[in-house]
Amino acid sequence: MTESSANTGASPISTEAMLQRFLLISRAVAGQLDFQSLIQKVSEEVGFFLPHDHIDVCILTGDQDMHVAYEARLHTGWGDAPDPVPVSVSPIRSILRGEEAFILTADAQCDERFHFVGAFSDPIFDARLRSRLHVPLQVEGKVIGALSYSCHARSVYEDSHVTIAQYVADLLSSYIHALHQGERARNAAIRQAEIHAHAEGLRAGALRLTEALEQERQRIGMDLHDQTLADLTRLNHSLRRLRNRPMIPGDALNQLTDDLEVSLQELRSIIEDARPSVLQLFGFDQGIEALLERAVASQPRAIDIHYSDTTGGAGNDLQETLQIALFRITQEAVNNAIKHADASRIDVSLSLKDDSLCLSVSDDGRGLPEEDADHLGGIENMRTRATLISAEFCIAPCSKMPGTCVRVILPETATRSGIAALDEQTEDQDARIDS
Repeated sequence: MTESSANTGASPISTEAMLQRFLLISRAVAGQLDFQSLIQKVSEEVGFFLPHDHIDVCILTGDQDMHVAYEARLHTGWGDAPDPVPVSVSPIRSILRGEEAFILTADAQCDERFHFVGAFSDPIFDARLRSRLHVPLQVEGKVIGALSYSCHARSVYEDSHVTIAQYVADLLSSYIHALHQGERARNAAIRQAEIHAHAEGLRAGALRLTEALEQERQRIGMDLHDQTLADLTRLNHSLRRLRNRPMIPGDALNQLTDDLEVSLQELRSIIEDARPSVLQLFGFDQGIEALLERAVASQPRAIDIHYSDTTGGAGNDLQETLQIALFRITQEAVNNAIKHADASRIDVSLSLKDDSLCLSVSDDGRGLPEEDADHLGGIENMRTRATLISAEFCIAPCSKMPGTCVRVILPETATRSGIAALDEQTEDQDARIDS
């Protein structure tokens, strides 16, 4: 026999017994640190004078226009809702808005107050709850939620139950309010800690990226000094020697022209590595294709490369800052696949996923060893570049073939703060180098 059926027709409870039960309720909930434990304790104690098959406490959240519910005994879709539910669809919205002092119904299945367009009443009906009693939770005259009792049987609750239910609600209101404020404070602290950790991670990543860019500038400087400058010096000496000769042989001029063309080509390559002008000249798609072709052209082994774009050219419409960031991430991922993974096939794709732009670089290589510092540094650089443009970054084993997949998901409306952060970071790096 359930507690609700056992107490439905019980004799009146003495004032002393009622007071003792209220003290037990107060002691039981005083040490609870979460709503679920609190409502469970209330259910255990309150059944002595308020029969129920289901009990829940509803708490207003946000700007008082949303609410969440915690249940005991029978669990319904009301308490299982993953997100707060608008008050406007609540079957007890009149209580939550302070429009009614209580709601008492003999059969919610037939009560028109529980039937309106958009009403979130299905959990009540699915659980076959008929008798229902709802009273407000109030702190300093302001409604903060509601306490509800339900039974499967019809006509369980009477006017006397309303008074008792309100006493219990008044007893619990201060505990519930304090618990709710504590939970909000904890959540705010967690969010603040996450924001701080994200900011620290972004600063650390930006520092690593700055160091990597500085190393790249140094490499470019050495290339210019050791390669291009040396070639130009050699060409200058050759021209000086030829200047003093009365007749200049044709083969000497031909050799000089060939050497000059090689030097110019090397200089173009260095400049292109420093800033992908191909993006400005031909757009994102052709820039990626040119990147892939250059990456595999100098390799002694054959590497199949494939690029697909199912977005209709969305990459070409991105702002230059975003294009460069995605280009550099692709460049790093492709270089890693060739240098570390010995890949024989590299697939680069641009697609739309849930209104977001998705860039993926997949290879069939063996993956990269965890102890490879250069590899890990490259991954962190890619992650930082993605973070600076407010994109999601992930690297994981491929699902359809051996190897690794790097994926960057850029929201359709990229945040201006992400773009500004990247611009500001670039300007700051340039200023440091120039100084």
